[in-house]
Amino acid sequence: MAESDILRRWLEEAGDDEILIDPEDINLEAAANTWSFSPPDDELNQITVAGVEHFINEIIEKRRARLNGQEMTFYCWHDFQTRQLRFGLVSKSHGRIPFRCEVEQTTELSSVIEQVVNDDWLNDQYFRCEADYEGYVECQETPFVLLVFVANLAG
Repeated sequence: MAESDILRRWLEEAGDDEILIDPEDINLEAAANTWSFSPPDDELNQITVAGVEHFINEIIEKRRARLNGQEMTFYCWHDFQTRQLRFGLVSKSHGRIPFRCEVEQTTELSSVIEQVVNDDWLNDQYFRCEADYEGYVECQETPFVLLVFVANLAG
């Protein structure tokens, strides 16, 4: 698959970063091992679901190669507020991923990638609400559940 310039840059930026492993402190691991990406408007035409999914799969393989026998949990999600694709690693021994909201875990990477690419980055109506006749903005409130792709990695 031919990579776009932006996905190639993202891979160069995060592909070989060091991984902090501290099975005693999930918050320290999460903070040190989180990466985030969002394309600038002038490069949106280079973004596809297949391309971003390929990028994440390459990141997973690069992370796996750096684990030196450690078992870690890789997780990837769409950060709605910042319009970013994020991913991170924590030690598998924690038995959880570091979120304080309700989470729906999935092993289908494409579901998270489709959400960030199609529903956000390539959607110019993303997060727009209708103003009522007095100018107040009302958005439909639904319970928030964060969709997170999760994969166990062993080095």
